[in-house]
Amino acid sequence: MKEEKKEIKVRITLDADAISEFMLYQIYTGVPGVAVLVLGALNAGLTVAFAVRGQWLMTVIFAVFALLLLFGFPAVIKNRVSTLQGKKKFIKPVEYIFDQKGIQTVAADKEKTVAWENMRKAVSRKHILILYDDKKHAMVLPVAQLGEEYKAVVDMISAHIPPAGVHIRKRQDRR
Repeated sequence: MKEEKKEIKVRITLDADAISEFMLYQIYTGVPGVAVLVLGALNAGLTVAFAVRGQWLMTVIFAVFALLLLFGFPAVIKNRVSTLQGKKKFIKPVEYIFDQKGIQTVAADKEKTVAWENMRKAVSRKHILILYDDKKHAMVLPVAQLGEEYKAVVDMISAHIPPAGVHIRKRQDRR
């Protein structure tokens, strides 16, 4: 039987792709994102309805609206986030230390520890892990930067966060 690691240290530097993926997740799992998706689907449906009737001007208008809502909005978010890439906050690496007590974050100017009993949710997306505490603060961890420690981190998260709050795929894509 494998022995569980007592402490796992990872050094993370957020990049535009990780921030974009996090922002899109935050938006599209909330009310505004659902509303955008519903409006996009409604516009796509109206596009089909007008195309069937042969009303080409209305078909083009609603197709443009559907494309803007479904593809333009995420593109704008990714573009805005890419402008943040050079900001100081995202250039400096943050060290995360996972141990039996909780998660400690060590940045250049401050240090913070969140106990496991204050962690509420862990979610995996395509290229990131997102950890939420009870104040809904998020820790974004790019999977590629976790490297060989990915499985150990996931195992520790799964052992300490209530099972209902853990939505992590055991196998994860690595960029």
